[in-house]
Amino acid sequence: MPIEQVTIRTRDGDCPSHVVIPASGGPWPAVVFYMDAGGIRPAMLDMAQQLAEAGYIVLLPDLFYRYGPYGPFVPKEVFAGDFRAVLGPLMATTSPLKATEDAEAMLAYLDTRDDVEGRKIGVVGFCMGGGMALATAGTYPERFVAAASFHGGN
Repeated sequence: MPIEQVTIRTRDGDCPSHVVIPASGGPWPAVVFYMDAGGIRPAMLDMAQQLAEAGYIVLLPDLFYRYGPYGPFVPKEVFAGDFRAVLGPLMATTSPLKATEDAEAMLAYLDTRDDVEGRKIGVVGFCMGGGMALATAGTYPERFVAAASFHGGN
């Protein structure tokens, strides 16, 4: 699966993001994939690739871009210690409301891509990202036709 690294300009700054593209064909329907509190790491990219293998172009934004550089984290190691001390400062930089604000720029970015089919897309989030996915879909009901929250937080 091809993976592009892009930067999306939001109201609050530059959001590094990954775009995972199916191996062949296209254009494809798009999915915005909100990460969990563990941040961008191989497991998140693997999940995005699974969605791409199912025929979706996947936008995986780094929701901690307001914090600055971090990790990557190994969840087993983080949760073995004081995970709130490690992840809390990063999580404090984002929220469902901020995700909905960022979604405006993400939707505009997806609209520029020739390989995205149509304007109606999906959104999925894990844990921290689950609440963000639902808030985003509720904020832009004309754009999101499917939303999923897996063990959602917030």
